[in-house]
Amino acid sequence: MYYIVERGNTSDATQFLHQIAEKADDYREVVMTIAEQLRREGEQKKGIQIGEQNGEKKASMKIARQMLESGMDRQSVMKFTGLTDTEMRALFKD
Repeated sequence: MYYIVERGNTSDATQFLHQIAEKADDYREVVMTIAEQLRREGEQKKGIQIGEQNGEKKASMKIARQMLESGMDRQSVMKFTGLTDTEMRALFKD
């Protein structure tokens, strides 16, 4: 049972674990604990991704501000940094 859960490959791990838990009463608690661990890992990865995206956005905004202050035109800055018009307007609202 442990091997199947640890090494198994499925497109929907949550459904797989719930099906195993329903059919194996003796292992239900273990399987659900593993499912909870997988859920937490997914949440942590998502949190890391969001943090990285926020960091990249802040860096792009800092660079864009420096580019504008040095005289580069707005359209080029938007092209190079990937910032939107709204984000560009927010650069100097501080």
